[in-house]
Amino acid sequence: MTALILLLIVAAGVFKGKMDALADEEMKTFDWHRKYDFTKEYKCHWWYLGLIKPMFPEKFPFSSTILVFLTDRWHMNQFFMQRCLFLAIGLAITPRLLLSIFVAFIVFPIIMGVPFESVYNWYRKYLKEKNNARS
Repeated sequence: MTALILLLIVAAGVFKGKMDALADEEMKTFDWHRKYDFTKEYKCHWWYLGLIKPMFPEKFPFSSTILVFLTDRWHMNQFFMQRCLFLAIGLAITPRLLLSIFVAFIVFPIIMGVPFESVYNWYRKYLKEKNNARS
């Protein structure tokens, strides 16, 4: 089990390296728009239950949230990096494989995703206000 955990951590490092290379070569900058459909008028969709309001109309349901990994290479590498780490942690917590998979793909993404969405939106707004104040 220890070898599998170490292998998952190494795999996470590989995916993190690909993420950073994509960001450094500005590929993330070019690909980010793939999650949105700029030909449609914006509306908040029912599937978010009024909790999340994406910045632009999505190309398909959840394309800017839980299915964002299907839209570009950076987010796909992020998805695999996080799942490798989550699965390694899950396997360290319990030797039961199905429980570890459940924790890695359902529990940990929710625990990490909720504060991410809150802080991401708040901090972007803060940075915009700070940059506007400088201008």
